[in-house]
Amino acid sequence: MTWPGADGVEKADAARAEDARTDAERAGLARAEDARSDAEPAGQVRAEDARSDAALEDLVRAEVVRHHEVIGRWLAGTAPREAFGEFAGAHAAGFALASPDGRLLSRAEVLAEVEALHGRVPGARIEIRHVTVVAAAGTLVVAAYEERQHGEGRRSTVVFERGPSDRLSWLHLHETRLGRSGAE
Repeated sequence: MTWPGADGVEKADAARAEDARTDAERAGLARAEDARSDAEPAGQVRAEDARSDAALEDLVRAEVVRHHEVIGRWLAGTAPREAFGEFAGAHAAGFALASPDGRLLSRAEVLAEVEALHGRVPGARIEIRHVTVVAAAGTLVVAAYEERQHGEGRRSTVVFERGPSDRLSWLHLHETRLGRSGAE
């Protein structure tokens, strides 16, 4: 059975479908042309990208390790109280932490919690493993790493802002608790 006007609806639907296919084909051609133009100087661009990617990985790894060394000394009490500024200064004004227990903490809340822990964990040592850059665009860098302390582990994802002189500021940190062995 055909409803009155159904033929006109079917023709309109067919026309919209054809327009969508044409748009998709055009977009595909544009992407293919972009890919070809990007690929033409492939040898030079890719070698430079590989060097910059390695340099970025090294920069991120150094920052993650440095930051956790600062935290370890703070928790152990081997850092003087004046050294707290080094920890605080690493965090951007809008920093937020999604903690393993699901709380979302502001920069001020994180700083207050960490400051109160000075010397409360004698012998504290934090091990960092598997630091990788997940993505980088403009001044933003996303990285992932594992951290182990006191037999427990966390898998973390951090968003950095890359500033002058390659300084990395911590913008956002999301931590997920791992099992005692490091595997879930």
